[in-house]
Amino acid sequence: MLQHPAAPPVSITHEFVITGEPAEALWDAYRDNFEPLKSLAILRHFDSREEVLDQLANPKIHKIVGWQEGRPVGLAMVTNSLEDVTEISPEFLRAKYPDYAARNAIYCGMLVMVSHALRGRTLFGRLYTELWQVPALEAGILVFDVCEFNRMMFDTDELTKRIASSFPRSAVEVLDRQTWYVAALPEPIPGSRPG
Repeated sequence: MLQHPAAPPVSITHEFVITGEPAEALWDAYRDNFEPLKSLAILRHFDSREEVLDQLANPKIHKIVGWQEGRPVGLAMVTNSLEDVTEISPEFLRAKYPDYAARNAIYCGMLVMVSHALRGRTLFGRLYTELWQVPALEAGILVFDVCEFNRMMFDTDELTKRIASSFPRSAVEVLDRQTWYVAALPEPIPGSRPG
C-alpha cells in the first residue's frame, strides 16, 4: 500500500510587526482568500495591497501567524486599537460597553485566513482559538463580523458557539445586523415627475 508522507508541522507565533518577504507571502494568501468576496458580499472585504501591508506593519495590531517550513500559511489579526479598524465605529462600541472601554478591553477580530493548501485541516480552528485568547487574557470582549456568504457556507453560527464553549463562562450574541435591500423599480409612479 502506498503511504503518503506526513504533512510538515505547522507552528503558531504571535507577532506585532511583519514586513518584507513574510508580509508579501501573507498578502498573496490574503488576496487568494478575500478577493473572491468582492463578488460575494456587498460590504467591502478586500483591502488593497498597501492597506494590508500597513496592517501587517502596524504594531497596534496583534498578528497570530501559522508557519510551515518557514513560510506563513495562516493569519489571524486582532486589536484593541479600535481606530485602526476602519470598518467599525469605535464610539458605538465604547458607548455600548463602557466598562470594557475604560479598561481598553474591547477587541476587534479583523480577519482569519488559511492558505488554500491547508484548508479543511485544523489550522483555521487553531488560529481562531488563539485570536479569542487575546481578549480572554484581558477579561475583554471580542467583536467580529462575518458576511452572509461565509456565515452560510461555513456555518459560522455553530462554529462561533463551538469555539466559545472552550472559554469558561463565555457568551456569544449578535451585536448588530445590517440588512441591505435592493428595490427593482422598472417604472416611475404614474403621472409623477420630480421637480
